[in-house]
Amino acid sequence: MDQVTRPLVHVRKLMKNHEVFEEEELIDFQKLTYLSRKQILKLYKQFCSYEPNMQDPKNPALPQSYLSLMPELTVNPFLDRIIKVFCSQMRIITFEEFLDMMSVFCEEAPINVKTSYAFRIYDFDDDDMFSRGDIRELLNRLKSDNELSDLECEEIIDYVFLEADLDTDGYISYPEFEQLITKSPDFIHAFRMRI
Repeated sequence: MDQVTRPLVHVRKLMKNHEVFEEEELIDFQKLTYLSRKQILKLYKQFCSYEPNMQDPKNPALPQSYLSLMPELTVNPFLDRIIKVFCSQMRIITFEEFLDMMSVFCEEAPINVKTSYAFRIYDFDDDDMFSRGDIRELLNRLKSDNELSDLECEEIIDYVFLEADLDTDGYISYPEFEQLITKSPDFIHAFRMRI
């Protein structure tokens, strides 16, 4: 078997009865994401498993509520923000949007891509800047009940702004956020999902 036909046979084996993608479509998905062919097919199978009677298996879409069934997102305090950032339509997530999301959260995605999406997810008021209110909301979502007092939260916010607000304008811009993330080696490990 030559090099050209071997991948196609492999694709057919993986997809089994779900032969909905042309070879060119799979190649395009690979070019547009940080995912391998095998990961794309696995994610397609996972996506379709939430709704076995998918109306249009070629262009599958699910209610956004299905994302909360994913083990990685069930307890994620930022699920609503992830949905807002990755879903272009109200109440629906398409397979392509799902692939985009999983691509950003995969281990192969570069840190600048992860940082860009993290900034959008944590910018709760969607004004392209981090304010004290955005950082406060981030802390509130991360802390357990009574874990941090209001005073301790304010001290953390003060410290974050001291470290990140380089131009001292009272906001953290994307470049300032990006620089702050480079000081946090744990970020890349925390901002991922296993595929």
